Order: sequence, then structure tokens, then C-alpha cells
Amino acid sequence: MKIFIRNPFKIENQINQIIEEEMKRNEEYILDCNNHNSNNEKTWDWDNFKSTENFPISDNLLDWVIGQDRALKESYLCLDEWTHKLKWLEKENIDISKGIRSEIKLVPAGPYLLLLGDAGTGKSLIGRALASYLTKLYKKHDIKLQDVVCRRNEIIPSEPKVEVYSAGKGKEIVYQEKKKAARKGFLKRWAVKALMGIMIGAGLFMIGAFAYYIHSLWSRWCANPSIWSWDLEQFTSLRTIYPNIFQYILEAVSLNSTLLYLLVGGATTLGMAIFVWYFGRLGQMNSGLKGVGGAEVTEAPKLLIDNSKEEAPFIDATGHTSSQLFGDIAWDPYQTGGLGTPEHQRVSAGDVHRANLGILYIDEIKNLHPEEATTLLTVLEDGRLPVALRSRWHGGGTAAMAVATEPVPCLCFLIGAGNFDSIPNIHPALMDRIYGYGKVVRMNNDMPNTLKNRRKYVQFIAQEAKRYHLPPFSREACEEIVAEGRRKSGKRDALTTKFRPLISIIKTAATLALNEKLKIVDVKHVKEAINEHCKTIQKQLQEHYIEERGKFLEISPSESPRLGQIYGLSVTADPYSNEMTGMVLSVKGFLEKKHKFKDVTEGYYKVTGIATPETAQWITASVDKVRSVILQKYHVDVANQYFAHIDFAQAYGIDGPSAGVTMTILLCSLLEGKPIRQDVAVTGEINIGVGDEIKVTAVGGVHEKIKAAEMLGFKKVCIPDKNLKYSIDPNDYTIEVIGCSNLDDYLLECLVR
Repeated sequence: MKIFIRNPFKIENQINQIIEEEMKRNEEYILDCNNHNSNNEKTWDWDNFKSTENFPISDNLLDWVIGQDRALKESYLCLDEWTHKLKWLEKENIDISKGIRSEIKLVPAGPYLLLLGDAGTGKSLIGRALASYLTKLYKKHDIKLQDVVCRRNEIIPSEPKVEVYSAGKGKEIVYQEKKKAARKGFLKRWAVKALMGIMIGAGLFMIGAFAYYIHSLWSRWCANPSIWSWDLEQFTSLRTIYPNIFQYILEAVSLNSTLLYLLVGGATTLGMAIFVWYFGRLGQMNSGLKGVGGAEVTEAPKLLIDNSKEEAPFIDATGHTSSQLFGDIAWDPYQTGGLGTPEHQRVSAGDVHRANLGILYIDEIKNLHPEEATTLLTVLEDGRLPVALRSRWHGGGTAAMAVATEPVPCLCFLIGAGNFDSIPNIHPALMDRIYGYGKVVRMNNDMPNTLKNRRKYVQFIAQEAKRYHLPPFSREACEEIVAEGRRKSGKRDALTTKFRPLISIIKTAATLALNEKLKIVDVKHVKEAINEHCKTIQKQLQEHYIEERGKFLEISPSESPRLGQIYGLSVTADPYSNEMTGMVLSVKGFLEKKHKFKDVTEGYYKVTGIATPETAQWITASVDKVRSVILQKYHVDVANQYFAHIDFAQAYGIDGPSAGVTMTILLCSLLEGKPIRQDVAVTGEINIGVGDEIKVTAVGGVHEKIKAAEMLGFKKVCIPDKNLKYSIDPNDYTIEVIGCSNLDDYLLECLVR
């Protein structure tokens, strides 16, 4: 039967119409999935719970995805489009259960999904959860999965045939074919065993006859009978010539050639039996024999793809090369001689084939080799790909190079993932297809710090405790983990969605509780896990570096107020992980009027201890802004009217805008002659004033800076007001945290009046 495909544009309109008709049906299921947590809220006593014991954990992976509502919504839309496309294929009598035909090229491509975000935000979890969701959609719309079978091609053995069956049927066919082949092999096996039995029996008989004759000679030697094969005179003469029994036996055997035939024939027959047995084992006799080698020559097909479980496939192809992605042909050293494994038995399906009608997930998709990316384009647009030799490690001239199967269906839904730096590094043609036929979704690094999301954190803790078989967490322990999630977000009104570091905290805290033989994890275990055991290696290295430097730093928060010295706050960041560690800097200044020195025409304004001009990005701009701010506030130019020198003592190349307010307060102290409190540390970005107000704006790494000042014994830190409002919670620290919105607020807290 021929199938006529109409105008592609009309096809696309039909698909859009089907999407509109079916969208309402899927909305109910999506709402059921999204409302599962609200059901938890109804069944769980949030006001009075004391631990996470018996918390209702959902078996639906979609409920485990927290803080990525937009990504889930876009994913639902993509899967709905995917389902409607498969239904359209069925409506147009393109039976995908019988394989993907050439007409599939006229079907609109897509959809595809690309998830971009930082590590630990749940990209792979979304992929697995969508596979579970897709299985339910298939059952709802009666869409069948497929089994793929590879069969021997009798006409052209190097082109194995590919057959597609509905899920479960392929496995049954292969089983029946193997049973049939096993029955044929049964007679061969027993025939070989019978032959080996005859050969062994004949060999033993001949050797036994030879042994019997030797025994008779021995008996004649001992008994000296008068009649046997020789007469008495011959026997007596032999004994006279050969007085030794062994010489006598050898001479007697040599006179009778039949005995030699018995010995040689018996040994040869046994040797042949051992030869057949040994090489039959190498050739796997249970599968049938071919020639002496006994290699497998069964006609039974090979099951390439098994979907008998009827669950939508989820294949994680992260880091896989061409051989794993697109399938390969195994090399057989015996193949050239015709004694090896048949071609169809050496075919291995790739990830794209095993993901047929399912989800193909590729994390760090930017790392795909250009050749792999272009082959993936063929897979996405054609929906089928032959299995051929693709391994890069194969040498040339092997028999596997000539083998290529018929096209194998691989109509898969691609979910790519990566960090934000993946955008320029993904193959341009692949990125163009994703933009054109799919969706690119940003993963959230945080979510609003609301009551609903804090309860989701409790759900997350209960889920991980169940997954790792840990004891329940107390209410106070849950609150501390929620607080740590807020601190890791860097925002006061947000919670981080990077859950992987929190999993480490949960597991470590539970282990500490188990070591104490407690049945519930308490808040002290969580705090110990956070402060002592769950630091990243970058954090440990930086703290060690700062600890070593601290032996040489001149930082004394207990000193009385001093003129010309202030303590500023900064952070260092690991270049690979962006992990930040706070630092306290001792900043000193010198300011002297120019007219006090004779024969001096120009002043100067120097800042030392900062990053070099080649590496500085922000602090050099802050130096210029400080000069303008002082000019605006005091109507003096420190560069022309003064000799001004600011030194970041032992700063070792610190860079960043947060040093602006530190330098400004230091110069204000010197100009006004007012000492600076030494138990106060400051941070903030200074800005050119408008009118009479000089604003100080927010900076980064405030939490790490405050912890550094707290560790060194400072009594107070002054930070920008916006940071206090949106970045941190003062209750997290034992040190006093003051929010300041302008320069005058800083001067009020720092200068002694």
C-alpha cells in the first residue's frame, strides 16, 4: 500500500489543530502532578510536627523536582507536542510500529529541550521525571513502544535486516527462534557427543588390546610356557638373546606390526577426541558447530532494543562517544575465515536507538565532538540511523568495516543540558535546530523564600532521608537546613535550588546522629556538618591559605581608635568553582598638605597593594571615584593639594569595587582629624554623589565577609543597606551588622566624634 504525504505546511497546521484539541485533556493530569505537594500540606500537620518521620513521600518523580516550575511547564509543553506528533503519525496511517519509512522526513522536526543552569539544580532529575510522565501519556493516548530485532541477511550477510515489533513481541519472537535453533543444535550436540564416545571407545579398545598383549608377554616371561605366538625354541632363543624383560618385550612387539598399529591407532583416536572436545568448547558447542572451530552459526535473530517493560525509555548518554551514541559493529578475529560470529550477532544498538520513542538525555552537550553533533542532527531529522562501524579505536582493514544494518528507528526526544557557558560552545547547527524546533530553558538557581517553598525543603529532607535510609530530622534541624539554603542563595528572600551540596549536609548530619545512636537528627548535627565536615575542597584550601597568612597579618580589633587606619572586607574566589572566602584587610593612609613643603609644585595620590593595572577590573575605577567623592564632599583635590597615599597592607593583589567605601572613610578620617574605630570593619561600593548625598551601593560576598570579621573578633560590620535588606539575615551572626545607605551613615558608625 502506498502512502501519499500531503503538503508539509498543511501537515503542520493539522498538528497544531490536534495540539489545541488535546491540550485540555493533558491539563488535568499536569494539575494532578503539580498539586501533589498541596495534598501533602493537607495531610501533614505542619504546625505541630516534631520530625520528618512518616512524612508522605510521593512515588512520582515529578513531585521530587523543587523550585523549577517554569522548566517543568516548558517540559510539559514539549512532551505534549511530542505526543501529538506521534498521534498524527498514527492518524496519517504511518504505522511507526513497522519501522520509520522515508516519508517520515516530511514530518515537522522537534520538539527538543535544552536546560541551561548551574550544576545541582535538577536537570537530570527533570529528565528522569519526564520519562515517567511520558509513560503515563503513552498509556493515556494508547501509544505503543517498540522492540527492534536484527536478523541475518541470507543474500547480503554484511547488511543485516532490521525488524520492528510492538513492545514485548520482539522479545517473544527472539525467544521462540532461539528455542527452534536450540532444537536443531540439540541433534548436532548429541551427534558430536556420540562421535566423541565412539572415538574414545575405539581408542581405549585398541590401547587395551595392546596392554593385554604386553601383559601376556610378561606372564610368559614369568611362567615360561611352551606354546604361544612363537614356538618354544623361538621364545627360548629370545630369552637367551634378551635376558632383560623390557628388552625382550620391545623386541617381541617389533616382530608383530599389528601391535604397533593398535598402539598408534588408539593414541591417535584419543587425541582426535580431545581435539574435538577442546575446540568445541571454544566454539560454544551449545549453540551449534561449524567446522572444527565450532563457532556459533545460529540463525536466531538478536534483540537490539527491548521495551517489554512498556516504560518510556530514559537513556543518559552523557560523555558517550560515537560508538555508544550511534551503535557499533563488534570486531571478530575469526570472521575473515568464516569461523566467527555472524554479522547480525555482532550488531550493538546505540543510545539513540535504545531511546526510540523515549528520552535521550545528554548533559554537558557542549562536549559533543563535531562529527557526533552532525550525526545527531541526522538522527533528529530522519528518525532513523543504520548501525555501522563507528569506533574511533578500530584499526583499518577489519571485516567489521563492511557491515552496516538497515536503518534502525531512533525517533527520540532530545533533552540537552549544560551550564551557561555551553551556549557558544554547542555546535552551531545543533543549536540552531534546538532554537528553531524546541525550547531553551534557564534553570533557577534559587526560589522565593516563601512558606510554601520552605515546606518543600522539608519534603526534600524527608525524600533524601528515605532514599539513603537515614533517620528522620527534627523540626529544628529542618529549620537549620532551610537557613543554610537561604545563606547559599546569597539572598535574604530566596532559597537555593542547588540541592546537591545540601544532600551532603543531610547525609553527614544523619551519620553523626547514628554514631551517637540517636533515632532523630538534631540541629547540632546539622550545624556540625555545615561548619566542619561539608566544606568544598576550594573552601578548605582558601581557609588554609588565609590561616597561614593570618600569622603575619597586622589585625587587632581590640585596639583603641586610630587615625589613618581602617579595616576593610574583601573576598577571594576560586577560579574554577567560584567558591568565595572572606578576608579582612588592614588599610592605612597618609595625607599631608602640599604647601608645607617648599619647592614642591605638584602633589600626588597613590594607592598601593591593589591589583596591577593589567589585572584590575574594578578597584582602579574605585580609586578614581574616591578622588571625585572627596572633591565633592570637602572641595579639595587629594591629588593636587595633598600628598595622599593609601596602602592595602598585605592585600596581595585584591581587586573589586567593595574597597571604595574603605578608602573614602580613611581619607575622610585624615581630613577631619577624627580617629577610626578599630573594632569595626566595612565594605561597600562608593558612588559619585547627587546633591548632598553620596550613595554606597551593594556588593557581593557579604555573607563570607561577615563570617571573616566574626572569626577575627570584630564587634561590628557596616555593609550597604541593600545587602542587609536583600542578601543576609543578621540573626545568622554573633557580630552586630549595620546597614548604611550613604557615606554619612558609614562615618557615623566608624569615626569617633
